[in-house]
Amino acid sequence: MNRGIVAVLLCLLFWLPTVGLWAEHIDEQNLATLQGYEAFRDGDWVSALFFLRKAVGYGDASQEAWYLLILSEMYGQEYEAAAQDCLQYMELFPEGSFYPLVKYQYGKSLYCSGQYQEAVSQFSEFCHTYPTSEFYPSAIFYIAESFFDEYNYPTAKSLYQRLVEEYPAADRAPEARDRLLLIAQAEREEKLLYLLRVTGEEYLAAKEDYEKQLRKYQSEDSMGLQDQLSKSFSDIQVMRTTVEELQGQNAEQARRIAQLEEENKYLQVSAEEAQRLATELTAADMTVQDTDPSGMGGVNADEAMLMEPIQEEGAMGTVTRYPELESLWAKAAELQRLLEEKSIRGEK
Repeated sequence: MNRGIVAVLLCLLFWLPTVGLWAEHIDEQNLATLQGYEAFRDGDWVSALFFLRKAVGYGDASQEAWYLLILSEMYGQEYEAAAQDCLQYMELFPEGSFYPLVKYQYGKSLYCSGQYQEAVSQFSEFCHTYPTSEFYPSAIFYIAESFFDEYNYPTAKSLYQRLVEEYPAADRAPEARDRLLLIAQAEREEKLLYLLRVTGEEYLAAKEDYEKQLRKYQSEDSMGLQDQLSKSFSDIQVMRTTVEELQGQNAEQARRIAQLEEENKYLQVSAEEAQRLATELTAADMTVQDTDPSGMGGVNADEAMLMEPIQEEGAMGTVTRYPELESLWAKAAELQRLLEEKSIRGEK
């Protein structure tokens, strides 16, 4: 409790024991004032407000009565009424001894009613006007509190630090230290929230970009697969056509091979037959020459004519030729050549 209040209470304690002796001799205003003092001393704010308002209602109440009324309203948390009474006191007593205290209570009533900007203005004016007041550290504290309650932590922090550093023994210094701890924690939380927000935004942006790219890739993949499927179907059709053509060619080749094999068999038989005839004719000719010098033994005239040798003169002397044998040999050679050609075509 400040010195002004202590002084008032000392006066009350000095005068109250005599109230019962001379109460019948004082008027109603003084009686209401004394009853208000007594209720204020007992902490009965309801009674104090009742009697003190009654006392100041007469218009010529003392400064002490007004100041105790303002304090009773502050303790009773009737801040708007306290602000109005502060203004009225400062109007009635511009040079009053309680003026600095009332001005301080006016700023506090504004703060307690949530009018933080008005409270900062009043407390700043109080600090500028009364730099040596005992309430100066408390005024700084409530200015810092106003900024703190409006979440202006940097300004509040500087004021709390000033209070702690310049007035470490002040009543509000422990609360200022607690506020500094809260601000430090709030700053850490704010940084953490900022990091979380930035990280969350980056995550959402990355997720959105990923989903966008995924949809794009899926669309491109789908189109690519469709193109690949179409191309594959086209290639399959071409391959089927090619296979069918090759199968047809293979069938034709197989038929041609079978035909060539038949011809080959026929030619082999013909060649074997021609070879056999040529061998027989050669053997017969040699036998005739050995047994029949005339060359006509056992052969009729026509056959003899066919087998009759021909004598020809050449560069090597006289050569004997057998036209029929030469014809058979020529036929056998031709058959052998055809057979070889067929065999070669069959291998290809």
